[in-house]
Amino acid sequence: MSVVERIIERKDGKKSVYIYIEIPLPNGKKLKRSIGKKGLVTKTQARQYEQDLKRKIKLGQLDMVKADIPTLNEFKIEYLNYVRDIKQKRSWKRDKELLEPLSNNFGSKKLSEITTKDIEDFKLIRLREVKPATVNRSLSVLRHLFNIAKRWKKFFGDNPVSLVGLLEENNQIERILTLEEEKKLLDASISYLRPIIIMALNTGMRRGEILNLKWSDIDLNINLITVNQTNSKSKKARKVYINSTLKKILLELKIRSGGNDYVFLDDEGQPLREIKNGFKAACRRACIQGLRFHDLRHTAATRMVESGASIVAISRILGHSDIKTTMRYTHQEESVKDALETLANFGKNTTNIATNENLL
Repeated sequence: MSVVERIIERKDGKKSVYIYIEIPLPNGKKLKRSIGKKGLVTKTQARQYEQDLKRKIKLGQLDMVKADIPTLNEFKIEYLNYVRDIKQKRSWKRDKELLEPLSNNFGSKKLSEITTKDIEDFKLIRLREVKPATVNRSLSVLRHLFNIAKRWKKFFGDNPVSLVGLLEENNQIERILTLEEEKKLLDASISYLRPIIIMALNTGMRRGEILNLKWSDIDLNINLITVNQTNSKSKKARKVYINSTLKKILLELKIRSGGNDYVFLDDEGQPLREIKNGFKAACRRACIQGLRFHDLRHTAATRMVESGASIVAISRILGHSDIKTTMRYTHQEESVKDALETLANFGKNTTNIATNENLL
């Protein structure tokens, strides 16, 4: 209980009992406030006043607390340093880009001053420029930023992004590459890009996982690739087997590697860091529209499903933490129909087995 009584002696020697409240602040200090004379102010009133002050402190609305709360632009620097150096997030530069339009809208505001209306206004403004999915990526980074600020006691109260929520996205089916398009794409790709595309189509690995591969991650004797946890989106290591098509490519690359640690090199023999422009140019030359590099991963998953591979196996290959993510590649309605059709044939099969046994 932080409601206390204190005896205050005036200059003329008279003493009076006053009711005070003492509340610990996030910065380690204490907020001390006199509520009034005992008798004129009850302890019940003091408790109510105490709760109101605690609420203001939590929301960062009290001036002495507000002073310690950073603006979005100020805390953004700490946040980006954290995801880059501590979390070692490979896409931290993308996070920086996603935070930029937010900074332009209310970067000078303290975190406690950013309201749900600010978030809603940002949605409307940004939707005139980009797709809902892009707006959501920015808001997701901002939501994480607020959560980190709260954990570090740089912000108090409810996360405004969580209160508002994200936009609905038009989740279109991923672009799947046809076999005809695959041939055109490979023919249109420059020399260093072609083996990367082949690996994506034959493993379902992500672009970053492929570009960061080292020869120490590959065992051609047992046909196995190890995707290290530092190179994996899920931060979990996994094994990917090398099929016959990919092994032939890797053996050729190994011969040409010249002792370099990295598997995929540019025309000058340096480790590849970005293939976005080269991939776009190949698609343009092949007259293939609406294809992203990530769609090669979707293509690999879809082809495995259509070939009858186990969903559990596919999930492990792709490194999905939840099998529900893998299930989107299945034609669920057809699977349900096939499952029920087995019941119709079950009796026939049983009869046939019994008949055959009687003939023996």
